[in-house]
Amino acid sequence: MIQRKIGRPGTIALFTCIVTLMSSMTHALADRTITDMAGRSVTIADRVTRVATIGPVPVLNSFVFALGEARSLVNGLPPNLSGPRWRMQYLVDPEISRRPILQGGGGAPLVEGLIETKPDIVLTMDRKTIDLVARAHTPAVFLSWRQPDDVKTVMRLLGRIYDKTEAAEAYCSYFDTTLGNISARLAQRSAQRPRVLYANLKRMTQPHLIAEWWITQAGGRSVTEGDRLTEALTFSREQLLAWDPEVMILSNASEVAEAYADPRLSTVSAIRNRRVAAIPTGVHLWGNRTVEEPLTVLWAAQLIHPDLFRDWDIRDEVAAFYANFFEKPLTKPEIEKMLSGRS
Repeated sequence: MIQRKIGRPGTIALFTCIVTLMSSMTHALADRTITDMAGRSVTIADRVTRVATIGPVPVLNSFVFALGEARSLVNGLPPNLSGPRWRMQYLVDPEISRRPILQGGGGAPLVEGLIETKPDIVLTMDRKTIDLVARAHTPAVFLSWRQPDDVKTVMRLLGRIYDKTEAAEAYCSYFDTTLGNISARLAQRSAQRPRVLYANLKRMTQPHLIAEWWITQAGGRSVTEGDRLTEALTFSREQLLAWDPEVMILSNASEVAEAYADPRLSTVSAIRNRRVAAIPTGVHLWGNRTVEEPLTVLWAAQLIHPDLFRDWDIRDEVAAFYANFFEKPLTKPEIEKMLSGRS
């Protein structure tokens, strides 16, 4: 065997290569610490590429979609949230149907599944899930959404996690600008605020507290507004008649025809004037907490004040939102079906 001595230049070059390689390996394996929305310090990988969402999966996924990171998700939708209503989740993220389910019917994480899929982090809105996820030796990041502006806090936190702070700020800017423009237009004409009811008529509930906010932002006056702390508010048919809403927004498209056909509701202003509509469903139901909230407010504003917002095309706004944030161009039929509220 012929042996060659390495001269000084070669030694320096070899040393440089080794140092560079070690540096890149150290960077790849480095950890960092973030503070989640429970105030917990959570150590996560320097580069997060595999993420599990446990709990209200559609809304958690919507945050990830808005950063263009659908490909990072490692889990599918749980059985109770995988029907036709959630078709936009499959449209934005076609791989979701082929991924494993990582939570049981009650929303608790399947620890064995987490161990097998090996996500870098778990995103959750349930504090109990944090302790269960620890059994899989996986960092859990707690997200909280109680106030409307919390969506921006969530997006900025995820922007840091994914190293996409510019994308997160772009969303926050869109949120503020869109709501600001709607508010300015409402203020220009000191528009009267019609009485509005958001409801699930089968259960006779106003199902989500956040509806009080988006109805107000859209220039309406929610008939269920008050100081309640519970998420849902139950009411009677007699109370509905006494409220006499001028606009009714229903959580299910099938309820619209039923409301018009119900003789017991025939005296309600919204019924008499044919001002009943179903809330759209995108990657999540627009009446709930969703990253699509700016679209919710614009859609509701057009319904409540059609003359004031006639020139602002919600279809164009939806198309731009999905293309820019979800990286998913939509066809006109897809947009029409979404806005109809049909499953």
